[in-house]
Amino acid sequence: MKPSSQTPERKAERLRIERDEIAAAAKRVSVCLQQFMDDTTDPGTEALAAQYELNRILSLLSIDENVIGEAQYLSRFSATPSEIHHFLANRLPEDVHLNYQQAIGQEAVREATDDLRAYRNHPDSGLMKQAWRTGVDDAIDQVDPDRAGPFPSELIRFGEEAAR
Repeated sequence: MKPSSQTPERKAERLRIERDEIAAAAKRVSVCLQQFMDDTTDPGTEALAAQYELNRILSLLSIDENVIGEAQYLSRFSATPSEIHHFLANRLPEDVHLNYQQAIGQEAVREATDDLRAYRNHPDSGLMKQAWRTGVDDAIDQVDPDRAGPFPSELIRFGEEAAR
């Protein structure tokens, strides 16, 4: 799901970038197909027709030869978490993506746990009731990544990915 705050200019630039990426991929396919045809004594009618069609379509396109990759596009603007997730989800195997999210989650939870411990051990905490201190200790134990395991336990999905 694209954020509604995207400007028409950004959408148009995004479409130009995507068109240029597709054209660049088509050019790579065309080069490989031409090499196959040059190296084969009888490349076949389908290969010849495919090469002709690719060259015909590419000749009609007016494209920017300096294609901007999606990673560069994301770094040029204020990318949303959903856009970043979509980028990673389309390029990383799910287990690798989960490991990446867990590395970030573990550090976030560790920081929160350390803050809770500092709060629990603050000199003024002696004035608190024992039940309160026990409750804070239990909360720390429940979220401590060294005891509770990795966070998140399942891949977090944003936008359209959440529906799958």
